[in-house]
Amino acid sequence: MKPQVLLAGTYHFASKLDMVSHEDTFDEENDQDQIQALTDILVRFKPTALAVEITKDKQKHLNDEYRSYLSGTFSLEANEVHQVMYRLGERLGLAEINAVDWMDSVGNRGMGDVVEWAKVHQPDTYEAVYAMFMESDRIENNNTIIENLKLINDEENIRENHQAYMKLAQIGVGMEYVGIDWMRWWYQRNLIIYKNVMELVEAGHDRVLLYIGAAHLHLLKQFLTESGEVEVVSFNEF
Repeated sequence: MKPQVLLAGTYHFASKLDMVSHEDTFDEENDQDQIQALTDILVRFKPTALAVEITKDKQKHLNDEYRSYLSGTFSLEANEVHQVMYRLGERLGLAEINAVDWMDSVGNRGMGDVVEWAKVHQPDTYEAVYAMFMESDRIENNNTIIENLKLINDEENIRENHQAYMKLAQIGVGMEYVGIDWMRWWYQRNLIIYKNVMELVEAGHDRVLLYIGAAHLHLLKQFLTESGEVEVVSFNEF
């Protein structure tokens, strides 16, 4: 039997600078029952390793923080790694959380640069890209956390979200490949996440839970499946 990787796409509990930004959605006092329900679901997968959207260079800081939490000397902040994965790791009795992300610059344009260029030079394409990102942003403030996770982990939503990125790749005129300048970084980032997850598999973990922003799901499912080495399990299927 192949090792399994559970892909659980999340949204960011606190707002971040993305193409589509939204207000903070996590309420420390009122959402604890929902966090409990979510960890009740995830613990049934019985993961032997937890992987999160933290850059690998912060691995030591991540686990110093996690161990402080386990010892009762750290207060959880309003982010999905703290609220879900630290609690889940504690319930599973795991000694560490694994950072698998990468965010270095490789001389590429940033997302903001691409967007600003498109506003000036390709306003129609900019409007189309923005509309596609808005359409695939399914977070509803009145939903429970699990309801929102089911929405963003839906296969149709994952496909529509990736289509927005492919539209972004069309930004540019002639031989000035503006959108692709950012997209090559996006693909490299996801390939590195894939590589870091596979390192956990190669280390002997047969049930890896990757809890990561939902925009990554399409490429990570593709890369993991095409490796032929693991069985990919989706959050909604599970």
